[in-house]
Amino acid sequence: MSNISWHLPPSVQPHASWVVDDLPWDELEPARIASDETMFFLLASASFVEITTDLYTQNLVEHYAGDSEVVNWLSDHWQPEELQHGVALKRYVQKVWPDFDWDRAYQGFFAEYAKLCNAEQLEVTRTQEMVARCMVETGTSSYYTMLRDFCTEPLLKRIAHYIRNDEIGHYKYFYRYFRQYAEREHVSRWAILQALWTRIREIDTEDGLIAYKHAFQVRHPDLPFDPGRYEQFRRTLNSITRAYFPFALAARMTLKPLNLPTSVERWSIPLVVSGARYFLKQ
Repeated sequence: MSNISWHLPPSVQPHASWVVDDLPWDELEPARIASDETMFFLLASASFVEITTDLYTQNLVEHYAGDSEVVNWLSDHWQPEELQHGVALKRYVQKVWPDFDWDRAYQGFFAEYAKLCNAEQLEVTRTQEMVARCMVETGTSSYYTMLRDFCTEPLLKRIAHYIRNDEIGHYKYFYRYFRQYAEREHVSRWAILQALWTRIREIDTEDGLIAYKHAFQVRHPDLPFDPGRYEQFRRTLNSITRAYFPFALAARMTLKPLNLPTSVERWSIPLVVSGARYFLKQ
């Protein structure tokens, strides 16, 4: 992961490096992707979750009340950038699959998902929640790296690349804030590991199922939905993941908050990669 610099000076402020309206939408090649059901559900589901950022941003703002630097960054930079990801993916889905009623599907998703998105999901300490945020950004940056490398439609490849870079930037900020809180709260390495493990276990949570279900019900109103359809989708996604997921990058990002000795981190990375690959076979 030598191509990523982890140093982020406090004076550096994130900025919008791309704008949805400025993307070359006229260069979109729908024929490359329109018949791919797996890609449809991947993108529709991702757009639902990304565009709902304001729900969990408010939870985080309340969790870090009193820390103006963190609160301002969450409200003024992180949230707008995450929402832009959702807007870009929504527009892409609507252009490639114009018959899909995105708004109706999203309304169903939001009504169900909002019940699960509450402050009780946050970690007890601020340090541990920053670790959890690092883990989430590890997952999203890896997901969009995989999407970028897997997809063949040029505009989607560009969008995925932009989002991937944003997510890595977000990781850097969360990691910096994690280090600041770790110095104040003196949270043990074991507590940090527990926070990481909690997020890892939540990778295959209800979020994906809820998003898929509502996208499916609107796209195929004449077909009954059952969890077996989602399981088939997951199996297809796992096969893509095994081939395109940046396992080594994700392992390094996951282990970084533990601040392991270099020698320990060196032999830990292959173990984490092997564990992730084994999990995908299940």
